[in-house]
Amino acid sequence: MALTVRQRRTQCQGPRQRRRRVIACRSMPCRRLRFAALIAIAIAGSIATSSASAQSGGPDTVDLALAWARGGYASPVICRFGDKVERGIRRIVISPGPRSVERRVDRVNFVDLGASGGTRCHDELGVEEQNVVGTLLIAYTAKRPRSDTPQRDLEQELKSGPLTFDIVGGKLRLGAATQAAESLPEVDFEGGKLRLGVVERGSDDARRLSDFASERRLRLEAEARDGTRFGMPLVEYERR
Repeated sequence: MALTVRQRRTQCQGPRQRRRRVIACRSMPCRRLRFAALIAIAIAGSIATSSASAQSGGPDTVDLALAWARGGYASPVICRFGDKVERGIRRIVISPGPRSVERRVDRVNFVDLGASGGTRCHDELGVEEQNVVGTLLIAYTAKRPRSDTPQRDLEQELKSGPLTFDIVGGKLRLGAATQAAESLPEVDFEGGKLRLGVVERGSDDARRLSDFASERRLRLEAEARDGTRFGMPLVEYERR
């Protein structure tokens, strides 16, 4: 049961303990960053990781959007094993994608919950949680691809709502969190959309993430071409 750890609500496992998939709550480093500071980190990350940036002399909106999305994230989940209730955390890692792909991409990796053998998994509100396992490649299309003010453009796009990424490749296994990942049906997400946006204060997602010290909190939603969709709140525990 790699997912679970017995703990009170305010005690969580630190991110350095890599052998388990359960990541961290209060022990996560607190990143009290304003919006502008997050954009600055994105600029630094994109300059360091994007070959396109080096060729053009600076990052464009695509570089900044991909860098902004990157990080190691956790999403809380509650699972029941018989008469025991265990609090755990699923892991999602967004990192630079392969350069062999035609477009500049990020890789989104969804780690197996590891809750097979349980009777039910749900969120803080009692809504059923499914297991999501696999990897997607996402690309970003800028509204102004040749803009001279990419940082300002990204700020404006984030203020207007979640960023929408094109899913250019990848399949995910989705289904009951209590079943083994290899037994779940596989869904092709190529051609679908993935959205990432900042969690609004006072929202259900904000309440679900209230135990975490990190203030970088996002909402992820993905939809395949066949209409299969899922969503989850994310809290960052590690920059990528």
